[in-house]
Amino acid sequence: MAAERPIPLSSFVVRPATMEDASSLFHAWQRLRNHNAGIDRRFIPAPVSQDEFVLDLAELLRRPQSAAFVAELDRGLGGFISGRVEQNQPDRLPSAHLTVGYLWVEPRFRRRGIARALFDAVAAWGRGHDGVAHFEMAVLNADHAAAAFWRSIGFAPFIERLWAPLSAPEADA
Repeated sequence: MAAERPIPLSSFVVRPATMEDASSLFHAWQRLRNHNAGIDRRFIPAPVSQDEFVLDLAELLRRPQSAAFVAELDRGLGGFISGRVEQNQPDRLPSAHLTVGYLWVEPRFRRRGIARALFDAVAAWGRGHDGVAHFEMAVLNADHAAAAFWRSIGFAPFIERLWAPLSAPEADA
């Protein structure tokens, strides 16, 4: 089987997501969640039906503080990104920041500039919100490829998010 040829940068378009993208987005989102669960067993995706996803997508697209963009290829959806404006803690300025909720590029389309183009789209959208001047977001610690991508476009560690089970392990006697 011959390897798939690299996709030229000019063969995809980044645009705002619409409800017509719902089915493709749902399946891509499921692949993203499965990817995350495969990287870290603590990431346990909650069951979400396609109908529930469609309702949530409609709500996301209605909110002025949220956005989603897709990378459209002649072969279908190549990737997507979601972002939202979040409030900072009340004792920290500026009062809001932009966060990336999800970023996914189909594996066969990676390393073709799609992730960067999706990020640029959500960043441009975020610049339209008064008082928002930076990003904050979470990345699975075990997803080294994702962390490398984010660092390559200027992200740096800021606040480390730690995890522990609610019940502490018993100490050795």
